[in-house]
Amino acid sequence: MKTQNGKLEDFPMNTRVKLAGLWIVLMLLYIYCDIYSLHRPGYISEMIAGFIGPFEVSQMTLVLFGILMAVPALMILVCLFIRRAAIAKWINVVAGVVYTIVNVGNLVGESWAYYWLYGVIEIAVTVGAVVLAVKWPKEAIVNE
Repeated sequence: MKTQNGKLEDFPMNTRVKLAGLWIVLMLLYIYCDIYSLHRPGYISEMIAGFIGPFEVSQMTLVLFGILMAVPALMILVCLFIRRAAIAKWINVVAGVVYTIVNVGNLVGESWAYYWLYGVIEIAVTVGAVVLAVKWPKEAIVNE
């Protein structure tokens, strides 16, 4: 919306919404990277043979990978619905650090450029979530 002087109206965005947005972006990056991985030569053959990268497919590996992918989705709910900001803050800090480590670990030994592209962006997003959570604004106390 434009104001009378022609400038676009700006408004402060809530930290919770910013953090939820970062977790949504992370999920989308994971999805697109995984879709592009299906085009790598031999990737589908490995899947058919029962492997996800170096890991043999089992009930346990699928549950663990399921948890790994469910956490960013659940972080959206944490950002938006945990009533106490201090709790939401520290959950975001811990999850952001853990997923930064996961994303760095995913790049170890990787030679495909698209994977590095996504990995670097994913690291920037998770580091961004940590920094934003750490800098979560304190409630202003007004003296009357």
